[in-house]
Amino acid sequence: MLHRSRSHWFESALLYPPNEPLKQSVEVDVCVIGGGITGLSTAYHVRKIDSNASVALLEGEVIGFGASGRNAGQLIIAFGEGDFRAQLKRYGEKRLAQAYHYVHEGLQMIEDLILEHDIHCDYEQTGYYEMGLKSNGDGAVNDYIKFCKSIGQASYLESISAEQVALEFNSPYFGNACFDSRGGQLNPLKLLHGLKNATEQLGAKIYEHSPAVSIERDLNGITVRTGSGTVRCAKLVLATNAYSHLIHGLQDLGTTRMQSPVFVYANITERLTAEQWRELKWPRRCGVNMMSKLFYSFAPTSDGRLLYVGNYYAAVPSGNEMALDISKGFMLDGPQHLQSFFPALAGVRTEQSWGGPISTTRDYIPHVGLLEDARIGYANGCWGHGLPIGAHNGRTLAELMLEGSTDSTLSWLVTRDKLKWPNRFITSTVVKGLSAVMRHDIRKAGQKMNPKFTFTN
Repeated sequence: MLHRSRSHWFESALLYPPNEPLKQSVEVDVCVIGGGITGLSTAYHVRKIDSNASVALLEGEVIGFGASGRNAGQLIIAFGEGDFRAQLKRYGEKRLAQAYHYVHEGLQMIEDLILEHDIHCDYEQTGYYEMGLKSNGDGAVNDYIKFCKSIGQASYLESISAEQVALEFNSPYFGNACFDSRGGQLNPLKLLHGLKNATEQLGAKIYEHSPAVSIERDLNGITVRTGSGTVRCAKLVLATNAYSHLIHGLQDLGTTRMQSPVFVYANITERLTAEQWRELKWPRRCGVNMMSKLFYSFAPTSDGRLLYVGNYYAAVPSGNEMALDISKGFMLDGPQHLQSFFPALAGVRTEQSWGGPISTTRDYIPHVGLLEDARIGYANGCWGHGLPIGAHNGRTLAELMLEGSTDSTLSWLVTRDKLKWPNRFITSTVVKGLSAVMRHDIRKAGQKMNPKFTFTN
């Protein structure tokens, strides 16, 4: 079925019966397009803040079809591109302090939702590592800790020496590290299914297999057509992230230039034996994110597997192609890379390989706010940190739709001018060029770490 086989999370969640498509005409105060973490959080918080506001959510496929249901299953504190030094130079300490606090609040929001609604999503509050490579020395991690101190985030961090890391991990390449006590691992699709139930209990209507085919605006409202039904609304939210350029009817507002999709890929191992886990050590069973151009992320799952992501294999789609679900290169090379990092995993079988689209903005940080037509809110540009910031973006968008004035709606993330990409043809060319440079740098970093590293294009 369509809602199976998109990722390990779809396979490990309970068999999911999607809601019926929209087959009639409805009129609501707020229509939300997109059934990921941002869209569900928006619909939930509109009803939570104002129980008199009517809400309809349209999902073109099934809840969690996009990045929210295909990600690495970690709750972490991250904001925009990985180059925190460039961010500091570009935005300054005050704005970054606000941004990272915004993400932190999003993580707390998810933890509160899990508790309040008793959402069974295999969440383990383990914290996570920002890990350095031995070949790069201690500088990157130490600079990151210094950066976190400058923006008020250091109280959650623990500096881990390379010697201590060696006691905790059986890996020949790990150097020093920074342990962040916040967040952990979960099944993101189970979280979304639980949030969907909570949103419906508050009175929002959710329709799946209901793509927004066209959007029409007039002075009296907005009409969204799905092909089999129609929503007439006063306010509209585009919670479509990497799919935002596919929305028809808003081109005059620059929606085709707000972001560019990039596909990233993951592999997950078969269940590891107790002996394999003992050889790996890994006492905290938390996620590990590499602080290097050779970016890899490793996350244990609740059923004893290891999920890993490698960004060398990111792919930029041509035109509007959005079905790049598997990377042959990562599927073939990933096990060899995994064995290089963890020799104890030699011969471990890959259980599943999948991909999905993330969203990049021109300034490489997430965007949230209102379009020139202030009846329409949007969020996109989440890549690698989508769940916490997506949850908070949902509440911010709900507040904007209800014309509230809060710390979130008045923050620089919302009020600043957002840069747009050029037209789609030029954007695709530019992003592919940037991706080629990145891949060259990653290949060099990988071969510096291990000359036997191979990369399949």
